[in-house]
Amino acid sequence: MLAVFAWCATPLHAQSDLGSITGFVHDPTGAVVPKASVTVKDEATGTERKVTTNNDGVYTVTNIPSGLYTVTVDITGFKKSQTLHNKLDPNSTLRADVSLQIGQATEIVEVNASAQTLQTDSASVQKLISRTQIDALELNGRNPIYLANLQPGVVKGSPLSGLNFGLDSGGFNINGGRSQDNLITFDGAPAIRTRSNGTSIGVADVDSTQEIQVLTANYAAEYRSASGGQIRIVSKSGTSQFHGNLFEYFRNNVLNANSWSRNNNIQTKDVAPFHYNQYGYNIGGPAYIPGVFNKDKNKFFFFWGQEWLKYNYGETATLTVPSLAMRQGDFSELLVPGNAFYGSPKIVNDPRTGQPFAGNVIPADRLSPNGIGILNAYPTPNEPFFQGNKNWLGTGSHTIDQRKDTLTADMYPGQSHHIAFRRQNYNYL
Repeated sequence: MLAVFAWCATPLHAQSDLGSITGFVHDPTGAVVPKASVTVKDEATGTERKVTTNNDGVYTVTNIPSGLYTVTVDITGFKKSQTLHNKLDPNSTLRADVSLQIGQATEIVEVNASAQTLQTDSASVQKLISRTQIDALELNGRNPIYLANLQPGVVKGSPLSGLNFGLDSGGFNINGGRSQDNLITFDGAPAIRTRSNGTSIGVADVDSTQEIQVLTANYAAEYRSASGGQIRIVSKSGTSQFHGNLFEYFRNNVLNANSWSRNNNIQTKDVAPFHYNQYGYNIGGPAYIPGVFNKDKNKFFFFWGQEWLKYNYGETATLTVPSLAMRQGDFSELLVPGNAFYGSPKIVNDPRTGQPFAGNVIPADRLSPNGIGILNAYPTPNEPFFQGNKNWLGTGSHTIDQRKDTLTADMYPGQSHHIAFRRQNYNYL
């Protein structure tokens, strides 16, 4: 279980995943515009932060969550400027410079921000996987950590097509580093087990994940100790409007074809049992009491999500085990050319004389009790030879239960205050 609580009245440690927007306000000639009023508005929640440019025409708004922002600049003698859809990444600084045009303040110049923003305030090499990408891409097992493989410099040895839903570090090599050297965070909180080779301590709910930031190189020391890369998962938060989702993903053996190994044996002509159900719901929006509390729906927000996984499947294993005669010391069947065990004859020699045992049979008084004990650890044959030299087939059923809970709450009591609560609970049964 992870829980993160943050009070952001003063600059918070970078691990909180909050960022800042800064910029330079100037007139058409490039001259600075001091004392201009700058309003930064979160387009999802409607919350606003207001600052004033200094004598150098520079403004900075700190400690704000990632998302899309509208930057509005207003000062007498110039047209009001609005720049829409400025994308702020987690724990980053977005530069949004504004060029004012001479005119009446009642006139508005509206500009759409560029979809691709050049990172000029940091030397870190980082990429962001947006919610749009998360929605558009399929994940076998719905573990969002595997989306990190979309980024340049991130390599995974095994294919991503495998079913991945459990505790895992992702097995990524970021810029050649070992997977154990990477750091995974959920809303800024470290989410790896230091004594388990970097394995994650939880699995994020993909429907409760807003975006994923991957830091590959040159990131600042404030990002904590990690000699490799970092995968930073940011949870969804509520917005000024209610949004919800109800879902189920399933796989079942009635939809599957039989495997080659099972189809090759008369006793396993049927498809192995396989029942996979992953289902849940989430809801987010403003927390308010009409006319009493948060009546403008821009001060208090929540998001709540739950997901369950039920996985029941059968597993088949095949082995080559000693025959019943071999358990008594009789290896005569190995003398037969084309025998199923080796194909060619094999002779068992007496270690005392170096000569073959008569008929490839070890006398009963020469059998080692320790050797018999080890031999009895093997199962006895339960099948005629199949698939060449296989004479044992075993099947078993497995059940996996998983549950995820995500709760986020954000409160904005004043212009410079942000109270954030994040809780993620993961149960693996």
